[in-house]
Amino acid sequence: MTLAYPEKNLNAEILRYLGAAGWQPDDATAALLESAQTMLREAAVPRAVWKRLPFSVLPLEEAGSDLAWHLRGCDEMVLLAVTLGSRTDMLIRRLELTDIALAAAVDAAASAVMEEVCDAAETEIRRSVSAEGRYLTGRYSPGYGDCPLSLQDPLCLALDTVRGLGLAVTPEHLLTPRKSVTAVLGVAQHPVTGTRAGCGHCLLREKCAYRKRGTTCEN
Repeated sequence: MTLAYPEKNLNAEILRYLGAAGWQPDDATAALLESAQTMLREAAVPRAVWKRLPFSVLPLEEAGSDLAWHLRGCDEMVLLAVTLGSRTDMLIRRLELTDIALAAAVDAAASAVMEEVCDAAETEIRRSVSAEGRYLTGRYSPGYGDCPLSLQDPLCLALDTVRGLGLAVTPEHLLTPRKSVTAVLGVAQHPVTGTRAGCGHCLLREKCAYRKRGTTCEN
């Protein structure tokens, strides 16, 4: 499924990813952000695939306690994969060789766009599930909490992301194209919220740029 590219200005979100949340950009920075968004809009092709599946398609017994808690009270799950496509990665790599400041801005813009299109995909899933009188948790991605990145492999296999999105998993369990996201959402017969991993259990806590600035990825 092709997703709509966000229409709103993402300057505030881009600055947050650049470590400058709340900063009022000067004219030069504003022009840089505008150029980054224009270039990204021309390169990105936001697409998603999702399936509603039984728990048995993933080795959840090896996926950690945080994901198990997230799915508590659920009897099914939705697997989701979203990508901005290979052209986005190519654009960032090219700019890293020619204009490092613009490359950083495009990279941050791509992260902001990913957040928007993932929210849009979740909204569509939630609408479908709600139409059946069912309830949905939020998204939970491999690599958060004590959930291993290796869960990417069976998740992408279950979604057939290579054929559906051109999205593959490297031997290190990373996604390629790099600007891609996978997630698990629980489905239940009653209201459920799931849970976020939090900094205390996040696998990235020791090198997280947000924690170094005294904030979190949620704000």
